[in-house]
Amino acid sequence: MPSISAHEPDRPDYAKMAKTYFHVFLRLLFSFYDCIIDFFFGLYYNDTTRKYISGVDYPFMLESASSVARKIRNKEMSSVDVVNAYIARIAQVNGILNSVVDERYKDAIEEAKQADKMIESGEWSKERLEKERPFHGVPISTKESTAIKGMRHTFGLTLRAHETAPDDAEVIKSMRRAGAIPFVLTNIPELNMWYETRCNVYGQTNNPYDTNRTVGGSSGGESSLISACGSPLGIGTDVGGSVRMPAYFCGIFGHKPTSGMINLQGLTRKAAEHTEMSLTCPGPICKHAEDLLPTMKVLMQGSKVELDLTTKVDVAKLRFFYIEDDCGDLRVSPIQSDQLNALRKAVKYVGELTGVPPKKLVPSKWKYGYKVWRYLITQEPERLAWELTNRNVRNPSSKLAIFIKFLFQGTVCWWWETLRFFTGTSPYTLPSILRLIDLNVFPKENPEWVKEVLESLLGDLKVE
Repeated sequence: MPSISAHEPDRPDYAKMAKTYFHVFLRLLFSFYDCIIDFFFGLYYNDTTRKYISGVDYPFMLESASSVARKIRNKEMSSVDVVNAYIARIAQVNGILNSVVDERYKDAIEEAKQADKMIESGEWSKERLEKERPFHGVPISTKESTAIKGMRHTFGLTLRAHETAPDDAEVIKSMRRAGAIPFVLTNIPELNMWYETRCNVYGQTNNPYDTNRTVGGSSGGESSLISACGSPLGIGTDVGGSVRMPAYFCGIFGHKPTSGMINLQGLTRKAAEHTEMSLTCPGPICKHAEDLLPTMKVLMQGSKVELDLTTKVDVAKLRFFYIEDDCGDLRVSPIQSDQLNALRKAVKYVGELTGVPPKKLVPSKWKYGYKVWRYLITQEPERLAWELTNRNVRNPSSKLAIFIKFLFQGTVCWWWETLRFFTGTSPYTLPSILRLIDLNVFPKENPEWVKEVLESLLGDLKVE
């Protein structure tokens, strides 16, 4: 007679259920936190505290840098007039925005005169200028952490408040060869390590669309100025969104090229040999997409990476991807409805343009994005605790400070600076101190685990 075995019903996985409920609870808690922050900040940052900037005096200031360069080549306007117009514009808006932190107006005007003489002499044809000097006579701006000889180069550190750059960064040399005239430096957060633009050397930069809103960082000074028509074109740097986020927050264009393609010499303390080992990469910031490609061509000159920027691209053959779902990281606020609607409109447009709907990604490891970035940033050649000292052993002011210096071998101590911050005596900003705490208190990521997550994320991008 066949045996009959009783079938036991599946038991609930209580541990998994508890984890799910706890995650939901935390999400509700964080949503409540977001509401509280919005409410109380809204009480302070409202229309009564908002400041407004004036419109431009010259219509060409609304045009692209490439358009301005064409008008200079065609003698429709002089480089001197263009430079003077932007200098006047900065005088109008910088008191509200606090974007520009150093200038070389006198030298820029002299260089503009030379640019005009070159055109008047007929030595260079318009065709040759367009090919070899596409930004001839056009003023440009860049971040204070990007070296321009003789100009301030503090990185937002009070310990470097009187430092100036001994030479131009390589990207500035490239832009000069293309005819551009650097004329101002713009604000940055301390060591470029934050997604707002505020430091103890220069203060806070404001958003020209709404001074109560963040300008982003670390290229916030650039984006604020260009958005306000105070500069036609700028060069930012990006390691984790530092070009892309400020450009997005200020309603303009920003592009981060693939890391390792553009020489990093003169960007903060980076040297040419850091180019292939760093996540950092410089990139253009501009009002019009028209300027992205010609600027990239200039920045790529002398690169070890071969990149074809001349062949016309068939957009229909490209494949587009997008993400709209909650990434699962509780530190990230959910995307708001207006942003989601804008994303979906862009997705629809691209689908109609190419004939192939963009692929929606739901990466299984997306929630680990911050942890992966946290690990990768520790592989940069700089060490935060040492950089904050300006790579020098600071002169201690007390016996306790002498002991702290001896204990930590001249680097910055996270708990000591935390105490000093709350007593108003630390020279560092809160983001730098929070970064120190993150690096020294919380567990470090396992390199093998990071490698697995990166492989998983790259696998999600494969096109079938």
